[in-house]
Amino acid sequence: MEHYICPGTCGAVSDEQKLCQDSSCSNYNQPLQSCECEDDRHGMESNTEEYQKLDDQWEV
Repeated sequence: MEHYICPGTCGAVSDEQKLCQDSSCSNYNQPLQSCECEDDRHGMESNTEEYQKLDDQWEV
């Protein structure tokens, strides 16, 4: 399923194409990028520091 991700520091995910709304993000006010991954990794390898940071954010 197509979704959109922020390549900046916030790592936001959206079902809609829009601009990053996190004013503390390095990609603030820039467009989110299209992603069609099926595993919620958005093309990142699970052993990278960036993936682990985002994975920690998603935990409830």
